[in-house]
Amino acid sequence: MKTKPVQILKYGKTVWSNVEMDELRRTECLCLNCSKMIRQECPVAKQMYNACKDFNIAMAITRCPDWEVAE
Repeated sequence: MKTKPVQILKYGKTVWSNVEMDELRRTECLCLNCSKMIRQECPVAKQMYNACKDFNIAMAITRCPDWEVAE
């Protein structure tokens, strides 16, 4: 790991965060930049989002067979 995790407050809880990766996630995550997710038509993205919400985690998806460019 290149960047040392730090503790931050997120959604009312103290969590560990790799701040550099968290910033990159917004622009580089396939789900966050996919037209299917924007239209809320991707069952995989929905499950991933729910897991993130339920466990107060964040993920960046780097591989997907059904990704569509967001316009």
